[in-house]
Amino acid sequence: MKVKPMNFTIPYDPLGPEKVIIVKEPSINLTGFLVIDNTAPGPGKGGLRMASNVRVDEVFRLARIMTWKCAIAGVREGLPFGGAKAGIKADPKKISPERKKLLIKAFAEAISPFCPQNYISAPDMGTNSSDMDTFVKTIGDRNAATGKTKSLGGIEERRGATARGLLYTISYVLDYYDIDPNECTVAFMGFGKVGKPATRMLYEKGFKIIAVTDSQGGVYDKNGLDIYDLIKVKESYGTVSSYLNQLKDAHPNAKPITNEAILRLKKESKNEKRIFIPAAIEGVYDERIAKEMVADLIFEAANDPAKNPETYLVFHKRGIININDFLANKGGVVVSYAELNRLLQPETLLIESVERVLDRILPVAEDRNVPPRMVALELANHHISEKMEERKRLRGY
Repeated sequence: MKVKPMNFTIPYDPLGPEKVIIVKEPSINLTGFLVIDNTAPGPGKGGLRMASNVRVDEVFRLARIMTWKCAIAGVREGLPFGGAKAGIKADPKKISPERKKLLIKAFAEAISPFCPQNYISAPDMGTNSSDMDTFVKTIGDRNAATGKTKSLGGIEERRGATARGLLYTISYVLDYYDIDPNECTVAFMGFGKVGKPATRMLYEKGFKIIAVTDSQGGVYDKNGLDIYDLIKVKESYGTVSSYLNQLKDAHPNAKPITNEAILRLKKESKNEKRIFIPAAIEGVYDERIAKEMVADLIFEAANDPAKNPETYLVFHKRGIININDFLANKGGVVVSYAELNRLLQPETLLIESVERVLDRILPVAEDRNVPPRMVALELANHHISEKMEERKRLRGY
């Protein structure tokens, strides 16, 4: 039998990761990963994604983001969660529902010794509430995941929570910097689980959405897109660009745009304030692209869109306000906390979390003339260090 080596590198620092679990089940061609980064504040919280190209180093980076996100997401302090992430190598669009269920069940069985004491799952890219039902049924504990259907203890507010948290964040930031929403135009990269509802919510609030892309390209209209029509064609034909073919008579000014071009889409006037929202994959921009991007504000609905931390310094030097991933997209984990604890007012908790966290970070970042992410990281790491010291005192090591 020929042995195939698995080559990967995962960095390690005092925060973690605590555990890296690789799941292989050749009989059903299953490969999966679980990275539990840090559990000092509580069980590692993070979604289970399914994608054909998911990698263990990617899962680690996302687990670390969850560690930071949970550390700052509470109203008065961090949520009682650590950070973790899981991934299964498979394309959910190309496999049957039966095979998807089989893979999730087998993966859940393999990691069951760690759930929910060390890992609590949730829907992520390529997975949904029905998949979480499969997960918790396999584990035998409803607390092993959030984002379940209502029949297994899920809550309606969990659906779209990340998008709603993003909306509250945008509203708070615009008000803080005294920016008129009527002067803003919005460009979205990504029109999926977060991008679609977030785009609709902003549209219903009166924002002008001028460009939207998905993995196949996108559409641009300087006068604004009809998001209701865009949602219809995306759901009917599978792509954002179908807006051009199917509705060209209704929207004659709409033009095609690529994912590369949306980053550099020129403004129509000096007073226009451009909001750019990456809501899809990681690794969207680096230092070079950051020097060329056309944006006044960036709200990172996607995790890990910057290829390196130095990118945020470039944005800051250019005067671009960047609200990074674990600040902008924490709505899901906040409402997950409400689901697990059966809180009666999850939306109030979400709004308070957004306001209290930004209220702690934006003034400090402004006074020190540093990117908000730098202040957020300091607060997160300080919280985690305190929890690690508490754990050390309790268990003696």
